[in-house]
Amino acid sequence: MTKKIIALVLALMMALAMTACSTPSTEPSAAPSESGTPGDAPTQAPEDNGNGEVVTLKYYEIGNQDTNVREAVQNAINEYIEPKIGANIEFQIVGWGDWDSKALVALQSGEEIDLFFTADWKHYMRSVTQNLFTALNDDNGENGNLLELYGQDILSSLNPAFITGTQINGVNYAVPTNKELCVPQGYIYNVDAAAEVGMDPTTIKTLEDLEPYLAKYKELHPEQYPYITDGRNVHEPWVEGFASITGNLLTIKMNPDENGVYDDTLYSIWETPEQTAFANTMYKYNQAGYLHPDSSLSTYDAANNGEFAAGKFLVYAAPLKGENIKAQEMKIAAGNPALNLGEIYIQNKIVCTTHTGGSMIAIPTTSENPVTAMKFLNMMHSDVDLLDMMLFGVPETMWTFADDGRVQVIDSAWYGAHGGAWTMGNTAIQHVTVDEDPDKNQKLQEYSADAVAHPSLGFRYACPPELESQWASVNNVQDAMNKALMTGAVDPSTAIPQYVSDLKAAGLDDLKADIEKKYAEWKQAMAGDEPAPSAEPTDTAEPADTAEPADTAEPTESDSAEPTESPAAE
Repeated sequence: MTKKIIALVLALMMALAMTACSTPSTEPSAAPSESGTPGDAPTQAPEDNGNGEVVTLKYYEIGNQDTNVREAVQNAINEYIEPKIGANIEFQIVGWGDWDSKALVALQSGEEIDLFFTADWKHYMRSVTQNLFTALNDDNGENGNLLELYGQDILSSLNPAFITGTQINGVNYAVPTNKELCVPQGYIYNVDAAAEVGMDPTTIKTLEDLEPYLAKYKELHPEQYPYITDGRNVHEPWVEGFASITGNLLTIKMNPDENGVYDDTLYSIWETPEQTAFANTMYKYNQAGYLHPDSSLSTYDAANNGEFAAGKFLVYAAPLKGENIKAQEMKIAAGNPALNLGEIYIQNKIVCTTHTGGSMIAIPTTSENPVTAMKFLNMMHSDVDLLDMMLFGVPETMWTFADDGRVQVIDSAWYGAHGGAWTMGNTAIQHVTVDEDPDKNQKLQEYSADAVAHPSLGFRYACPPELESQWASVNNVQDAMNKALMTGAVDPSTAIPQYVSDLKAAGLDDLKADIEKKYAEWKQAMAGDEPAPSAEPTDTAEPADTAEPADTAEPTESDSAEPTESPAAE
């Protein structure tokens, strides 16, 4: 079985290397792609909804805030797409902090919705198991194989790892955004501050390597906080989001050993020496005044507290994208052209499940227009004119093309309202602004060319009904303590033992045993030793007030435009 798993990983690596640098087609494919379909052949197309009538697609989009220019943007987009697919679009922009209480509740309550932002860090797996999302490539399903019939440009533009990495037992329930494929952790650092304290960024390999420079910065600027963080451990050895439990409490190792062998052990991370060492160092840093005293609070926005934009810091812990792109995105979002930022990469380029599912759009089961919704999603992966309007707003009124082909934003009301380029279909064909590297999108694609697929790529855990109580209880315990430990706000010597005790009392070990069992079954299925374990969606969604445990985890993909990188951000 081990040989089969290794063979699978090598195959995925080859797929990554062969496809990551290719230029996605902007024309419809001549024939349906075979990637991403569990069946042998396309099914017959179901009748289009509306019998030729124009339908309105309600699109729940995550973002910063609604705006009074939304109607103007919708009108421009609708004038463009109506003759092409017989549809209009109606955006419902919901803020990052309100998403769960507004958008997710609307979804769970049965509101008719046609397009819905989702992600591995925004309840994707649980939404599927609650039967809230439509199967997109199920030959035997009610809607047929929507991806093959109406999503040819999606399949031809995406790296195959996006398709397989977001499947649940061979079925896709959402369309991934074509963006960066691997997301290594690291630091965005203040280049001027680094020079001031004599820090050579190439020497930073461990958390402890930062200590003399943090101390020097604090000595020079006693009123400032050199280490900005939302509670992220960029040095962690763990696969982030492995079992979708908030706080990454149960997971496996990210890197192979010196012989190239991956450790399949499922760890309770707060019972490991690695996590204890991290917490001890963060506590030391917090006590020394290197972190803002509000860092442990859920209301603290690491990237939007004013210190980052003002350049009053040394390092900011963040997920990265390659080629200094994340740093430049944050500089633009900060609105301070004087910021001089660089990046320090800590983790290797390894593709995990949460990387492929960091930004997706689903078609809810309440949609009465799944075919038209898929046609719109297909346009989002192939039609640059549509994407430019979705991203920048009304042409010539809100933006125009500069002489070099980049976009000059005239009115940023729409550009600052939505979730950002990384939430919209296909970043590889989007235009960039005059403030961005003209080769940004090409670099995002090329960066993953030599990335390695982790053996767990594609594994997702569905909590069974009999463990729902433990799931909710464990997440609630995590809410009360995890960020405090990750930001050094409490003494680990007393807090960790109590935390572990509380987690176990809540049912952590029950969840651990079930995850181990499901992961073993998944590995056997991937190796061809037995059929894939069943994880069928339930027939009825849980009530909105009980369906989701509290979730304050940071996304694993903090891309370009969460409130300057948050909701609390990947």
